[in-house]
Amino acid sequence: MPDTHDPVTLTLSALRSDVERTPLADSRGVRRRGDRRTRNQAVGGALAVVALVAGAAGILGGIDGDRRATEIPATPTPTPTQQSVAPEPFLLVEDLTGFGGYDQAGPFIDAGQEPDILPEQCATRPGGWEAAQIWSTRYYQDGSEAEIREYVLRFDDAGSAEQAALKWAYADLVAACPATVDPSEGTLTTRESVIVPGLDGAVQHSRYFVPELASEPNYYEVATAHRANVVVVLEWQGSGNPMLDAGEYWAWDAERLQTALDRAVE
Repeated sequence: MPDTHDPVTLTLSALRSDVERTPLADSRGVRRRGDRRTRNQAVGGALAVVALVAGAAGILGGIDGDRRATEIPATPTPTPTQQSVAPEPFLLVEDLTGFGGYDQAGPFIDAGQEPDILPEQCATRPGGWEAAQIWSTRYYQDGSEAEIREYVLRFDDAGSAEQAALKWAYADLVAACPATVDPSEGTLTTRESVIVPGLDGAVQHSRYFVPELASEPNYYEVATAHRANVVVVLEWQGSGNPMLDAGEYWAWDAERLQTALDRAVE
């Protein structure tokens, strides 16, 4: 009679109970798995041969002098999706030159305060663009009525910033500014949603009104640009014609917007 307390006997008994609980596959199932494993091995072997042939071709190409066959393409540097706003994110007064006849009136002065936008004023309202944070200031000039407004907005993600830069300024102008004027009052020329040449993701708009009665024309312009999740908005408002032909003039070109972005982000 076998010793039921023998370690070997106990181990065999445990294995037997496991086998009884786990039914064995029938012979056809075992055969199917064997066939499938054979096919997989055949396909894997064929792929390995192809890889070896391709590698040999690359080496031979390198020997023959065609280095492109063996060079590994450089991995592109990923564009950051989050940027921090600089402690002093605004343009410097020395950046605000080159505005035609306005340069003769003296330098622009940073008021160091938020712009005061009246409800009926034709202007953008970036405070309503649902940014996570917003900074703003305005610049004025003692010798003219010109005013510059700058906004820096930080969004939670780059997608929201891009949408704001491309769409919201125009939407504000549609809501706040008359689309046409009575010819008896004057002539309104608009340029809407113009892509800024030389700066991806930047858009500019302008309105130039020449009154019929004796008074100076008025020129308004806004441009938006973004870098990752940060948006910069620059507005110009002033009496008079900023250049000889306002139809060809842009206060906010790619160079100024690029400088504004460089100042705005860390």
